[in-house]
Amino acid sequence: MIAIHLVQWLVVAAYVFALVYYVRFFRSGKPLESARAGQAMTLAAGLHFFYLIHLTVFTGHLPVTNVFEAITTCVWLFGAVYLSLEWRLRERSLGPFILPIIILLQAVSNFFLDFSHELPAILHNVVFEIHVLMILLSYSAFAISFIASLLYLLLSRDLERKSLGLFYRRLPSLAFFDSLSNFAVNIGLIFLTAGVGLGIYTGTKVSQPFFNSLDPKFVAVALTWLIYVFHLFSRRAGGWQGKKVAVISLFGFGWVLFSFLAVSLVFSKVHQFQ
Repeated sequence: MIAIHLVQWLVVAAYVFALVYYVRFFRSGKPLESARAGQAMTLAAGLHFFYLIHLTVFTGHLPVTNVFEAITTCVWLFGAVYLSLEWRLRERSLGPFILPIIILLQAVSNFFLDFSHELPAILHNVVFEIHVLMILLSYSAFAISFIASLLYLLLSRDLERKSLGLFYRRLPSLAFFDSLSNFAVNIGLIFLTAGVGLGIYTGTKVSQPFFNSLDPKFVAVALTWLIYVFHLFSRRAGGWQGKKVAVISLFGFGWVLFSFLAVSLVFSKVHQFQ
């Protein structure tokens, strides 16, 4: 037990270490700092993956069976998705904005994760675990869209004010952020749709009462899906772009966080299998 707690906080420390290098690169723009930032992030993600393996072995199941297990898995997926984008796009300017979210969520998971809870039989199910992983992958993609949209709005504001400071010098173009945000929403919506479908299938294997009540979690996930479908539809059919869809992305991710944390912990009973 002591060993797993130690690894938990080593993961946080590794992400903090990576954040330091990303901030130094953002301020200086030096290639050496960029390389060190990428290496530190890769090391942190690798250590986090080791922690998830350790947690899986320790508990006997994938770490997706409660909110705080799901948070640490989602954090790793978020980091892995970001790293893959960073390698593909060769752009590290988003790191200083993404890593604080990763550090905060991982710390929350560390503080509240319960290693001793007993699992209902339905949670010992590979389809259930894939269902949760699909949902978490979608949330990771939506988080990338949120960061890109937020930076789009901040950079757009600076351009309108003709305040061409550090943001303007270090960040990519508005078109880059718009394209990245929209791409992330498209991918996230695919994973969310697949995850919801698998969730419905899994729910039918529990018992009829699983769908008898309109559980708040069902409503929350349905609203999440509708928000991002509207994001897609407004771009494809309505011709929206730039600030309009960026605002939808910000609202959508705010709802994702509320749904993932508050609804799951406070309001939902079915999804806590009580």
